[in-house]
Amino acid sequence: MDCPKCGHAQAGEKECERCGVIFARLPKKEEAPPQPSQAEMEPQVVPAKTSSGLAGWLVAMVVGLLAGWYVFGQHQQPAPDTGQPAAVSSQEGEQEGSTTQSSQLQQGGRVDQPQTAEGLAGKLAAAFPAGSPVEQARNATVFIKTPWGSGSGFFVTANGYIVTNRHVVEVDPKAVQAGKQKLDELVAQLDRERRNIERWEEQVKRVTDQQVRKDVEEELRQRRENLAKYTALHKEAVEQNQKMSRGASPSDTKVFLIDGSELSVQTIKMSDNTDLALLSVDCYNAPFIQPMKDNRHLGQGQKVFSIGSPMGLRYTVTSGIISGYREHKGRKFIQTDAAINPGNSGGPLIDEQGGLIGINTMVLRDAQGIGFAVPFQEVKTEFGQYLGGM
Repeated sequence: MDCPKCGHAQAGEKECERCGVIFARLPKKEEAPPQPSQAEMEPQVVPAKTSSGLAGWLVAMVVGLLAGWYVFGQHQQPAPDTGQPAAVSSQEGEQEGSTTQSSQLQQGGRVDQPQTAEGLAGKLAAAFPAGSPVEQARNATVFIKTPWGSGSGFFVTANGYIVTNRHVVEVDPKAVQAGKQKLDELVAQLDRERRNIERWEEQVKRVTDQQVRKDVEEELRQRRENLAKYTALHKEAVEQNQKMSRGASPSDTKVFLIDGSELSVQTIKMSDNTDLALLSVDCYNAPFIQPMKDNRHLGQGQKVFSIGSPMGLRYTVTSGIISGYREHKGRKFIQTDAAINPGNSGGPLIDEQGGLIGINTMVLRDAQGIGFAVPFQEVKTEFGQYLGGM
């Protein structure tokens, strides 16, 4: 045997002939357990059989699951504590977010979702997206047209109530008088043109020269065109005067929205005390302007916005400040330098949050930057019974 200490080969088994060590006194070496072979460590993946039998299908499924368990690991070792939050895979994050949302819903919590407006408000928002409170107020502003003029207004409720100035929808006696005068002038023009045509018709009969006859016939043609034009204008003036003579009527008042669509006016109510009127139209969920959130007294210098259709430029927004507060004939007015021009009458005066401050009503003649608005409290006083809790 070989000596465990010096490796000397000899026949004796008690002590070494070379180094003299007693074999029995040497500590025995522990034998390591046998290691499995590489073939034993590798999982045996058995291809699924093409048989449609249930037993074969189950065997294939079990073998596949065992292989996946071995390759990917059924358990993960905890990451060392580095003081940083552990990374979460996208799949785990999605599952966690879904679980959190589900838990909130089960516990009665609310997960905010983008709301889509319905009805008229949704229609106008889709055509003209509002990126600010001022643009939201713009969508709630309307253009009002009557046989005797035009102006602005705005929705104050979702069920179709519109506030404007009384003078926008009310027939002005001066306008009635001007209309009658215009009608008389058209009648006189028609009579003159008829007499002229009669003279040219007699003249063309006596002309023998072909060139002169051609010139006379051309003049006669133009005279007849003028007569047709004046006749159409006369008819229009007669109809307008008839409408003005019977006073403001819902059927004669048209409301146009920012997308160009038209709504029929059902009722018109006018204030006896101030320059305000309340119209109603048939619509569902109209965009509307609410009074400013708190009833604070806005000081001088506060930024404001005016919305309307000045000089036919529909849905124009101008800005300015509150210049002061004035009183005229016992009524209070808000003075502002926000541009107010013909066509702005009846439009809203709002703050930066889109809250209603007043209703644009008039400007000082021969002055610039001096306009006035009726405070919105007057709307509540005059029409509160129709507007509920405005």
